[in-house]
Amino acid sequence: MSIFVKILGVILVLAGLALSWSPIPLGILLIPVGAAMIVATSEHAKKWLHRRRVNNPKLDRWLCKMEGKVPERIARPLHETDANNDNR
Repeated sequence: MSIFVKILGVILVLAGLALSWSPIPLGILLIPVGAAMIVATSEHAKKWLHRRRVNNPKLDRWLCKMEGKVPERIARPLHETDANNDNR
C-alpha cells in the first residue's frame, strides 16, 4: 500500500507542476497534497524536504501557507518538515 501512496503522490506533484501554469492554477493545491503523501510514507523524503525548507525560506513560507489551506491529515506531514521544527 505504501508504494501505491508514493506513486500517487509523485503523480499529484507532477500534475500540480503541469497545472500550475494553467489559467486556473489548480496545481498549486496538488503539489502540497502530493508532497504530503510522499512525506507521510517515507522517512528519507521527510528528511529531504526538511533540508530543502531550511535552505529555501521562500519554499518554507509557501508550504506554511499551504498547510493552512489543506485538511489537517495532509497538513500534519508537511508541518513535521517545517524549517522551524527542531524535531529532526
